[in-house]
Amino acid sequence: MSDDNGDLNSMLCLDIYLSSLSDNEYGKIKHKIKSRRVFPVTSWDISANFLQKPASQYMQEADRIHLVKLSKQLRWKLDIDSFVNEAYDAIIVTNTRQEIYWVNDGFTAMTGYAPEHALGKKPNFLQGKNTPQEVRENIREQLLQLKPFACTVINYRKNHEQYLCEVKIIPISNDKDKVTHFIAFEREAV
Repeated sequence: MSDDNGDLNSMLCLDIYLSSLSDNEYGKIKHKIKSRRVFPVTSWDISANFLQKPASQYMQEADRIHLVKLSKQLRWKLDIDSFVNEAYDAIIVTNTRQEIYWVNDGFTAMTGYAPEHALGKKPNFLQGKNTPQEVRENIREQLLQLKPFACTVINYRKNHEQYLCEVKIIPISNDKDKVTHFIAFEREAV
């Protein structure tokens, strides 16, 4: 082994090399080295840095990538990055008739409904007996105004469990300045 103990690459390579040796192979060279054969923890630390990021960061990046694709495909005039950085559990994209066009994986995690179940339905399928009528009417009125708004609504999961949902809805215009879709960022209120 080199006398240069500060060379991290050399140490990592040695760790990896030594851990790959059979007992017989290691026995033949162990008297020549100043290290012992151990599981290469340092190399795992480096290669597993991705495990240190919270899963939500990976979900946000996947959502951002998908929304950028939708934006190009549907010719949206929208700065995706300014919205995806906000805290959310679920994203729902609807057309102007409020029919669900796309949901992210967080939607399934929060509601229990698969994307296939939600597509083509209106988000109000998540509402139920305890969702106040005035909240439903307010959402309808706000959507007609074609301006961003936020509200809190009582929704229901697939298993019929009630939850309080904070919703931020943004109308999305195309390159001809016509609103074509709405995007809702939702999170469960705690």
